[in-house]
Amino acid sequence: MIHSVEGGHVGPLAGIRMMVTRSRGQARELISQLEALGGEAYAFPLLKMVPPQDSSRLDEALSRIGSFDWVMFTSVNGVRFFLDRMRQLGIGIDRLTGHLAAVGPKTAAELALHGLKAEVIPSDYVAEGMLASLKDRLQPGERVLLPRADIARKTLPEELRRMGLDVTEVDVYHTVIDAKDAPEAAERLRNGLIDVIAFTSSSTVSYFMEAMAPYGGKQLLEGVTIACIGPITADTARAHGLQADVVAREYTVEGLLEALKAYWGGNGNGHFI
Repeated sequence: MIHSVEGGHVGPLAGIRMMVTRSRGQARELISQLEALGGEAYAFPLLKMVPPQDSSRLDEALSRIGSFDWVMFTSVNGVRFFLDRMRQLGIGIDRLTGHLAAVGPKTAAELALHGLKAEVIPSDYVAEGMLASLKDRLQPGERVLLPRADIARKTLPEELRRMGLDVTEVDVYHTVIDAKDAPEAAERLRNGLIDVIAFTSSSTVSYFMEAMAPYGGKQLLEGVTIACIGPITADTARAHGLQADVVAREYTVEGLLEALKAYWGGNGNGHFI
């Protein structure tokens, strides 16, 4: 069953009913912050993160972890699954001797929990931001390890290779659809019980559309405000024929809620502008 939380109806997002499509493990952060702003959350977890069935390429890279000049993490989940696999293989964290880079403060914070410091944290929390932050520090021929999801965008490795770096990409986790709550989610949308749907990655958009296809697809979203965590997610929404009404300027949960506050606050009668 979809988890629902009733907010306190006091605050800049008072009374907003938001459907949250993050994975179960990550939804709580967005839900708790939305509640604090007065909103109500309906969790429709669409994603599950699982270890790869075949971890041979990852294990091979980990066996020579000390040979990489850089290890670049693009998500919190990437850090978690990477370090979990190191522990499973008995590889000490002290073997991680290369420079570390992290896309976004949350990814850097996850590294810090394990005593690891990201030397580079781009202000623009996407692959392009990582490239801009690193371009003056990278040297052709340096060896880079990219622990990523199986569905990660190819922009970062392709550009790094174009700059002359030796890039090793490894899947540290796979993202799979979890659509068992789709009938209930569709019913809530059909009955007008959702004001906003929050998409926090391109995969949440794609999996949402896949899950809703048997129930009416994008027709279910008529009158629902589409909020996206950043421009890449918004582009995916548009590719599926959706209108990205709210796009965060800072690509974090906090940035998404700030964008919603600005959007909601533009009109006091409860309709988005």
